[in-house]
Amino acid sequence: MEEENLEQKKERLKKEIKEKAQADFKKRKIALREYWDNLKPFNKADDVPTLPRVETDEWQEFYVPKLIHAGAVPKDMLVDGVWYYGEYRNSNFGKWDAVNQKFGLWRHKFGWMWDTCNHFQDDNGYALFVPLRTANTEEIQKQIDIETERDKRK
Repeated sequence: MEEENLEQKKERLKKEIKEKAQADFKKRKIALREYWDNLKPFNKADDVPTLPRVETDEWQEFYVPKLIHAGAVPKDMLVDGVWYYGEYRNSNFGKWDAVNQKFGLWRHKFGWMWDTCNHFQDDNGYALFVPLRTANTEEIQKQIDIETERDKRK
């Protein structure tokens, strides 16, 4: 039996590592789908899982329906100018702007600033807002207070 030279050993190890990485990726993808197949209804923003980065077709055909089934508000049910409570990386409140088809929200980064983001059905590769319900009076007042505070500092 011929002994492996250093280059052959290196190539064999690269191949083994690549095959293991592909198998691990496949296992993680299966586990992720199983997790999403068993989503519990959302009661609070923290219940919304991290949104996966997947191909557009898979997102629209599998993940979007799972979010809606668990309690996320579909885009066609949103009302212009209404504040919603939900999950977004920088805020739990977003105000729907039907003209621009985006949520406006206050986030704190070196002070309060107005930002926008897409609804989860309009994935553009950036963070998405997953609305769960309309915001209540107290929650809306807090958003108004933030706006008032920011306007005073201008």
